[in-house]
Amino acid sequence: MKIVKPNRASLLQIRTTLVNRPWSVLSWTSGVAAASFILYYGLQVPLGAKIDLGAQFVLTEWPNPKFFPFFYAKPITWFSYFAFLYWAFGLESQKPHLLRLSPRTRRALFIVTSVVAFGAFYEIFFNFALWSAFMDVSGVLSSTCTGPNCSIDALANKFPATLTNPINLVFATKVVTTVFGLAIYSLWFLNRLEKETEARNVSPWTEVRA
Repeated sequence: MKIVKPNRASLLQIRTTLVNRPWSVLSWTSGVAAASFILYYGLQVPLGAKIDLGAQFVLTEWPNPKFFPFFYAKPITWFSYFAFLYWAFGLESQKPHLLRLSPRTRRALFIVTSVVAFGAFYEIFFNFALWSAFMDVSGVLSSTCTGPNCSIDALANKFPATLTNPINLVFATKVVTTVFGLAIYSLWFLNRLEKETEARNVSPWTEVRA
């Protein structure tokens, strides 16, 4: 197999992309990292397996604490971080396009994003209330509880009854928290765009009078 070395033109093109579109590069890099965690750990469970939905993203740590005892987290936590970076960097890369939108369109985006933030905010409180109730009923924090199921990470929601598999509460809580964080950042970003637009549209005569 022949190994093709990158030529000078290819390296120059890569460098130009990094310089001219840094936000896009950072966004896509973070997105690939987030998708990698979802794909890798999502494929750990065979189709049709009777396991709580999202449990494989919670009941393990990455990297392995045996080798990195001071730097590790759950896969769903890593996904949340990289998903947020993907969205934040992506908004920065799309800033010129968003500035070209009409004020009415940006207001509509602000309202829709506010609804998403409101829904996610409610789900966060709902999940934490349910989580606390399950911990109290199951007794997972008591000294008499032993075994792999005696962990707050293993608690799952079986409601509604139509669910094929229960939903892991840690997984669900971190997902809705991520959605809430994305919505709040988007609201702040849209508000920043409005301020920049207003500053650009200030008339010189208005500044003189002020």
